Amino acid sequence: MNKYAGALDFSAKNVIITGGLSGAGKEISKVFIESGANVILTYNHSSDAASWFRENYPGHDIKFFRLDQSDLGSIEEFAAWLGSLDVKVDCLVNNAGIYPAKDIDDIEPDDYDAMMDTNTRGLFFLVKAIRHLLAEGSSVINISSINATNPARKLAHYGISKAAVEMMTRSQAQAYGPEVRVNCIAPGLIFKQGQEEFIPGWTESYKERSPLHKLVLAEEIGKTCLFLASDLSSAITGQTITVDCGIQLAPCFYNELE
Repeated sequence: MNKYAGALDFSAKNVIITGGLSGAGKEISKVFIESGANVILTYNHSSDAASWFRENYPGHDIKFFRLDQSDLGSIEEFAAWLGSLDVKVDCLVNNAGIYPAKDIDDIEPDDYDAMMDTNTRGLFFLVKAIRHLLAEGSSVINISSINATNPARKLAHYGISKAAVEMMTRSQAQAYGPEVRVNCIAPGLIFKQGQEEFIPGWTESYKERSPLHKLVLAEEIGKTCLFLASDLSSAITGQTITVDCGIQLAPCFYNELE
């Protein structure tokens, strides 16, 4: 008998993934859906991918909501809508964020504010807004980045926003335990089509220096989320789990984005 066979079965559990229609968020969403969860996927700019989920997962309980987490009013609307569903949330994955590259000397106040409003302030107030809807034993998972601890000249404001997310995680974990566990995932460079065009040379360099000689797959972020949301991680809270294929073990690792 396998005592833990059902530990990753999320049937009848309710999971929110912000930014769940595209990029890494889409793969995180797929992992939870394929583990049986009822999911609520938020998006900001386009709901086009919603039809993809409906076509590929017929019969699954998938709901969609347009959420601009840089807008506190939008967060309040989402919380009110969520409350009207009369469900308890078993897991919130705070995945949505922005990632504009800009040299540190060219960052303007509006650039900085947009980054912090979306990547940091929005996460904080979203958790606060739906705290009363989180089930006992639930899990909040904030998505950070290795840029939180590895500076890059063209991603300074991004790294700052993610460093704040990691402290936020610890603060939330301390405040919301024991009913809610709060953890963070810091991904390394995630593979996506066209990556080489965005960061010329960085993809191959990353693979060569990583002990696993690969980029992170978005599905691997999803699987780490699944673990942190499950009872297999019942003693883990306030932690940042790095998922980077070991790149930070490379000699003289420095995240210089040119």
